[in-house]
Amino acid sequence: MRQTLDNRLARATRAELPRDLTALRHRALLRARAAVSALLRQCSGRLHPGGALAGALALGEAAAVELAAIADGAELRHRDEAGLVHDHPGVEEAFAERVQSMMRQYHEGREVDPVNASPAELLGACLAGGAGNPPDRSPGEAGTAD
Repeated sequence: MRQTLDNRLARATRAELPRDLTALRHRALLRARAAVSALLRQCSGRLHPGGALAGALALGEAAAVELAAIADGAELRHRDEAGLVHDHPGVEEAFAERVQSMMRQYHEGREVDPVNASPAELLGACLAGGAGNPPDRSPGEAGTAD
């Protein structure tokens, strides 16, 4: 009898979750890219305007265009969030911890690599106060010793 209950519970659990989360995950990724891009745009004057920032802003713009094409509204976002609630639990906290760690590093003097920084690294620098290149160095001298 125990095995029958376990099997029924497993089937019921599977039935509640969407079978294919690809579209939900894709829309969540687009929303994240658009949100990060919006934050980076707000502090773009404090970040070095290198290729990394341009790339992150372009990713966000492309994501916003794709979201507009699918009429991404509050109801769709709510349904997607409900569908993804059990997909990779704890990922938001892990991302927040990573960004906070980068914020500390940039606050303590780490410099942004204007060419190779990831959008997450740019976000960490932005939230840390826009740590870019020190004012007495040009972008080409950022990695050289004094």
